[in-house]
Amino acid sequence: MNAGKEKCELLRYIRRDVAERYGLEYNPTECTHEGDCSGTCPACDAELRDLERQLRARGIDDVVLSDVPIPETIDNDGELLKGKIAALEGDVAAPDSSYLMGIPGPPLTFHRSERVLYKECKIAGIAYHDLEDTWDELYEGARLVLVRDKDNEHDKYAVAVAFADDYDGEPEDFDFDYILGYLPRTENKHIATLLDLGWSDVFECELSKIYGDNPQNGSLYMNIYMVSKDEEAKDTRNLLRVLELNEEEHKTFMSDLKTKGCTYFRCGGFPPWERNYPNKGEQVVFMHRDETTAELYLMHCIAVGDDDAAYFVKEKDMLHAVDDCCFYVFTNVKGPVMYPLGEIDFLDSEEINTDLSPEAFLSEDASIRLKALFLK
Repeated sequence: MNAGKEKCELLRYIRRDVAERYGLEYNPTECTHEGDCSGTCPACDAELRDLERQLRARGIDDVVLSDVPIPETIDNDGELLKGKIAALEGDVAAPDSSYLMGIPGPPLTFHRSERVLYKECKIAGIAYHDLEDTWDELYEGARLVLVRDKDNEHDKYAVAVAFADDYDGEPEDFDFDYILGYLPRTENKHIATLLDLGWSDVFECELSKIYGDNPQNGSLYMNIYMVSKDEEAKDTRNLLRVLELNEEEHKTFMSDLKTKGCTYFRCGGFPPWERNYPNKGEQVVFMHRDETTAELYLMHCIAVGDDDAAYFVKEKDMLHAVDDCCFYVFTNVKGPVMYPLGEIDFLDSEEINTDLSPEAFLSEDASIRLKALFLK
């Protein structure tokens, strides 16, 4: 499979995944192209623009990267390779994803080293950006970054190229005097759209070729890769969390489901990077136990953050509180299902979350057993 075809399949996978996660209409065009492929085409661009239009119509201006998994690899037949849930030893078989009722699972996570070459292209306009003094210091493999230049009066899809060390991740505060040049107009439209959707971290760039003795008679080329977000990330796609509700929390939970169709609460903590709360799209089991019975609900996280949750939260004075917490909103996928305590005794050795703080995952074995309870 050539690199262009691989890139095309990867982009199609991302578009399909975004459509599924946000409930968008997506009817991909069947590709009939034969021979070498550039990786994108007017049909691909049209599909992306249509998804962008639907997202904006719903008020979604930023697609969270962790909600868009990058497939682990693509096999020789162009099929994406996905992880499978291993079966338990004994009588309990591993359930398939049908219990999710079509709702996508948590994001897949991979290592930073797993990346796909998106494209190699020339950096345009280097003669206009004062590279005389730094030309001799350039080297192949230097880390570069893409910066969206929305205020560019000459090109509404302008994407600047800068050294990674010169950019802090905020395009609004960036000084565009300190760039090497721009992506060519023929290469920037698709990438500009992805950057506008919040996917800046999906790209990793480096200087690939240097020609000439100075920017006036020379040229620069760059490689653009698509990568996963996390450097060292645990694969949690098949794991569940359990949040146990006390009597008061359970009453509030039941009232929320009846009157609002969802439930929400604020949680957080400092430092935030040491917390491990659910991502949007992830499933969490809510549990309430009495002396003999466990009441279980399979819940789907539909919003994270105050802005994201604003549509669901009725108590508007609770939004944007000055603290280190934010809203998490869940809707019910399946439940209640009721089981005697003896049938969930495999949870006795697991870490169960309380105090409306769903951070810890179950083990793989316990996650599979718990999923199976929702299939009975």
